[in-house]
Amino acid sequence: MRTSKWLGAAVLAGAVLASGADAQTIPDPLTDARAAQARRDFLLAFKLLLPLARDGNAEAQLRLGLMYHHGQGVREDDAEAFRWFRLGALSGNVEAQFHLANLYALGFGVPPAESEPDRAAARWYFEAASQGHAEAQHNLGILFLSGKGVVQSTSEALNWFRRAANSGHREAQRFIDAHPTPR
Repeated sequence: MRTSKWLGAAVLAGAVLASGADAQTIPDPLTDARAAQARRDFLLAFKLLLPLARDGNAEAQLRLGLMYHHGQGVREDDAEAFRWFRLGALSGNVEAQFHLANLYALGFGVPPAESEPDRAAARWYFEAASQGHAEAQHNLGILFLSGKGVVQSTSEALNWFRRAANSGHREAQRFIDAHPTPR
């Protein structure tokens, strides 16, 4: 009896090896969704991303938000994009935080009950900027320069522009070059 179980397991293992199956062939829906998006098969990408996003996968939530925002495989819907970006942002996804801040700043898809979208934009830009997101650092600098959603502060704006420039953001560097600080 033991010999037949062992023999059965050996035959099964041999069949798996002969078929070339290994850990590399285990299905990965997120990888498959990325590939589908890269080849512009948005319907398949959506089908793969939706269950992952519903289960709390922050990258899948970001990718669904982008699909809704750009109308890729789904009708363009900024309220739905906002919902998915928010979920991804709350899970700590820096790109979702950045895109959520953009929607707040531009007023796209923001729930009507939101009383202070500029402050929310600043909050989410700060979250992404604090993690080194250069575009969020730049945009936060713009908010400080204009006083939108934050207390206006040229020095704080320059601080964020410097951080963005140090991360390679060209527009932030141009701003710093055009506004040298006295020594």
